[in-house]
Amino acid sequence: MDSELTLIQALMPEALRVFRQRYLILEQINLSAPVGRRMVASKLGISERKIRTETELLAQLGLIEVKSFGMFLTEKGEEVLQEGAPVIDRLFNADETEVQLAKKLGIERTIIVPGDCYLQDRVYEQMGEQLSLALDLLLPLGKTIITVLGGDSLSNGASSLSPKLANNRQLEFIPGRGALGENVTTQSNTIVQKMAAKTGGTYKTLYLPEQVSPDAYRSLIREPAIADILQDISRSDALLHGIGLADEMARRRGYNSIQLSELREKKAVTECFGCFFDDKGRIVERITQVGLQFENLNKIPHIFAFAGGRKKADAIMAYMHTAPHQTWLITDEGASEAILKK
Repeated sequence: MDSELTLIQALMPEALRVFRQRYLILEQINLSAPVGRRMVASKLGISERKIRTETELLAQLGLIEVKSFGMFLTEKGEEVLQEGAPVIDRLFNADETEVQLAKKLGIERTIIVPGDCYLQDRVYEQMGEQLSLALDLLLPLGKTIITVLGGDSLSNGASSLSPKLANNRQLEFIPGRGALGENVTTQSNTIVQKMAAKTGGTYKTLYLPEQVSPDAYRSLIREPAIADILQDISRSDALLHGIGLADEMARRRGYNSIQLSELREKKAVTECFGCFFDDKGRIVERITQVGLQFENLNKIPHIFAFAGGRKKADAIMAYMHTAPHQTWLITDEGASEAILKK
């Protein structure tokens, strides 16, 4: 079976993408039945028009029934879903630990590389290589927009993207936020340039402070150049982001000692997309930022969280309470072992 899947991947990569997409639609209908097309589209980050086309086909195949009160799986559909699970796992090379971790975090997939990135620099390179392979498997052919946020992890992993990713694709990398007051090498503007250089793609930049006042935000988003980037973000095929430690990210944003103390009182554990989350995944504080907004994540088909190291385990768990289901976590043994022991 493995050799057959490899052959299909080589000759018809689009066939595996279609297979995966239809399987995910069946899975989502099964989880939420009876459910409408709009809800399935929102959960999977796929357009409602595409969901309509696919569900009509699935109904013709006898796998689902579509009623006025919603869609649900037929007996045949339930059998296909059950039989397809091991094929999906094998297709994505998921081992038992990766499947276990994904289920615990409530996301679509995890990829675990050996080691701990805080102890071995090589681990970032391996995580970057796995990210490149996953993108190659999932991204559509033709023009492809990838939104990238900043951070140490993505900066370290960016150099491992493969030029093969650009085969039959026109890659465009877009920064998902402005610049933090931090090392320029870890800013999203720098990372998109690095990724574009590695893959032969193009990039755009967003040279603005990430954190602005509400009045400045309303003014800035009307600027043509900024509006153009925000429109590209809204059309993204994939999102790459890190997961930050709350205290560390607050310091990068220039929080003073009083603000840091208030953030600790709120029991913030992690930060993503300008939002600070507690250990239950509740937003306890957020900033007004120019770029990708947390509420819009469900509109993006493929999301890759890139974070590793035992010290990040609590932060990863906290964020994953509210992460979209279509998230893939690229991580290492240091983080995964700590998470699975909790």
